[in-house]
Amino acid sequence: MKMIREFADKLERQYGTSSPFELCDYLNIEFFRSELPETVRGLCFQKDDNCSIILISSSLDENESRYCCAHELGHTLLHPGLNAQAMVDLTNLCVPKLEHEADYFAACLLIDPTIEEWCEMYEPLTLKNIACLAGLPQSVVNLWHETAERDGTGIRRKKFEAIC
Repeated sequence: MKMIREFADKLERQYGTSSPFELCDYLNIEFFRSELPETVRGLCFQKDDNCSIILISSSLDENESRYCCAHELGHTLLHPGLNAQAMVDLTNLCVPKLEHEADYFAACLLIDPTIEEWCEMYEPLTLKNIACLAGLPQSVVNLWHETAERDGTGIRRKKFEAIC
């Protein structure tokens, strides 16, 4: 997972943005809002070797769309050519692992990297505060925090004691 964080950081440095929509433009990944079934928030697929497409449900609000686009961008970049449904039907590969990786990529992209500085200068934030500020689901922020703690890349615990 540390490689995923480094990859998200590299993209942000290289293109000067953490916006998944802008990154799609830079990376020539087509992005569309569309009416999708109620249970589908977004999906991505590879049309051919040079063309990936991300579809986001038009019913999502701005924060949900941003997160969903970042998540699907994670799949596109981390798991090129994989189709989750085909994997479930034809293989024993672990689809939840791929979903966690895409969520972690989205969190690394969308959680402000200066959050540690903020916590040192002001009062510590809770994971709920971070989720609210980043516009991410609580479960994604929890995954980000747990993974960063495990990898040793997380916010120094002493400065961040309000997180539980």
